[in-house]
Amino acid sequence: MSHADNPDAIRIGDREREMAIAMLHDAVGGGYLDLREFEERSRTVYAAKMRGDLRPALADLPAGAAFFAPAVPNTALGAALGPAETMDVSWTTVKKRGEWQLPARLIISGSMGTADLDLRQALVPLTGCVIDVQASWTTVKIRLGDAMAARTDGFTGGSLSGVKDKAGPPTAPGGPVLDIRGNADWTTVVLRRD
Repeated sequence: MSHADNPDAIRIGDREREMAIAMLHDAVGGGYLDLREFEERSRTVYAAKMRGDLRPALADLPAGAAFFAPAVPNTALGAALGPAETMDVSWTTVKKRGEWQLPARLIISGSMGTADLDLRQALVPLTGCVIDVQASWTTVKIRLGDAMAARTDGFTGGSLSGVKDKAGPPTAPGGPVLDIRGNADWTTVVLRRD
């Protein structure tokens, strides 16, 4: 049986456990759980090895449905996230700072420009965001919040492209995950937290 047939059989790691604990914290803050339930469910989360092991702790919470959404193959990723917002950086610098809404899917396109995204105060979807870099001769600077994680294995830079991860791992648990993807030539993605 493949993971597509049984997504509950997918192994989880610390990142998924931290996301689950953050959901439990939010549930206590929203009045959905009391402290005794939080403690019981936290033990379940920390003991979990497989995705299905998290169901007893999360499935009946409002945010739990998003956690157990079916896995989406990469080829269907765009359709699953819905329409994307596009940021054109052709021959200019586009800066986003302060409190702003990051969409579930952002395409950065153009050439000879800079995208400067400060996400420390941004409103980021709980399910995270896909940032699709389809640019050339461009710099993409992304400043992460303390709890944000970035996944860059989907970024396949072409000629002289790459990712400079100066951010390191999250310094706080439970944040959203940014999925940095794309195929870009002569483009650098710089991640930092300061």
